[in-house]
Amino acid sequence: MLDFYSDTDAPWELLAKHLAGEASASEQAELHRWLTAQPSRLRILTDATRAWERGGHVAEVFTEADVAPAWQRFRASAGLQPAADMAPAAAPEARLIPMWRPAQPWLRVAAAVLLLLGVWAIARTFLQSRLGAQPVTIAATGQRQLTTLPDGSRVWVNRNSTLTYAADFNQTDRVVQLKGEAFFEVQKDHGRPFTVLAGDTRTRVLGTSFNVRAYAAEDSVEVAVVTGRVAFSPDRRKLTVQDSVLLTPGLRGVIRRNDPAVAVQKPITDPNFRAWQRDELVFENQTLAQVAQTLSRTYGTPVVLSKPALQNCRFTGTFAHAELPQVLRVVSLSANLSVSQTTDGYTLDGPGCQ
Repeated sequence: MLDFYSDTDAPWELLAKHLAGEASASEQAELHRWLTAQPSRLRILTDATRAWERGGHVAEVFTEADVAPAWQRFRASAGLQPAADMAPAAAPEARLIPMWRPAQPWLRVAAAVLLLLGVWAIARTFLQSRLGAQPVTIAATGQRQLTTLPDGSRVWVNRNSTLTYAADFNQTDRVVQLKGEAFFEVQKDHGRPFTVLAGDTRTRVLGTSFNVRAYAAEDSVEVAVVTGRVAFSPDRRKLTVQDSVLLTPGLRGVIRRNDPAVAVQKPITDPNFRAWQRDELVFENQTLAQVAQTLSRTYGTPVVLSKPALQNCRFTGTFAHAELPQVLRVVSLSANLSVSQTTDGYTLDGPGCQ
């Protein structure tokens, strides 16, 4: 099965047979499953196809005796097996065979594989070392996005948020950078902790689910834990004096920008801190001040009360998959208020609960 292939040990034989026109229908289907399992693998096929097209002008003959030694050399240079495995083989008597001779389809496949491995080795050894592989960025603008990382972890990226990770994520370590807000469901890997860098803070876990909120316009970075344990601290690379907290389910950590060396542990008091990710809002006898604050945070649009007397009015209700105007119509009707839209957001006004 193709699940046994890693990104650095791609199914070269299938790729070669595909490019050489030797792949059967079942092999084409197997290659398709491998490609769609991880979107990043499409880059390998794209690079291989480009290399194959450009390599069409190579010598029209190929020495059969050169196949095995060249194969071993290319696998070692591409990092696909240790160089120690490159034991020299006794070369049989060399004879020239036409590269495209119909009677030798496997020689065409071998030549294709060698070409692919050679280009892959050169690209990895030289280009990536000099230029560095481009990081992967998930940018959610108008709508949240759900993405699956190479290690199988799932991340919901909130609106106006950006998640970035290195192209070699999950090969040596698991580190992501966040601007904005995201909810993480991290796959367990005791050998490689999962780290989130956000706004001069560091969140380190093994396998758990938690929410990170780190908008540049807000005065703090917050981490709220749903399952597992999370170590939350200032970023050691940027601060010499620091404090850290261990967070368990039901707790949140807060680091304020005006005191970035101190992490504070607090209970989770907002039942709707995941509302943006779950598409559900639940208000249980909450004040309108709390309702307005929650709606502003969830939808990213200011919701204000026209006068302080309305802050202590209470509201109970549940909304699933609702847009902000729909929620405000229900709240205003229940609390004897009117809602008006301004250039900045929404305003609730009226006699209220008095």
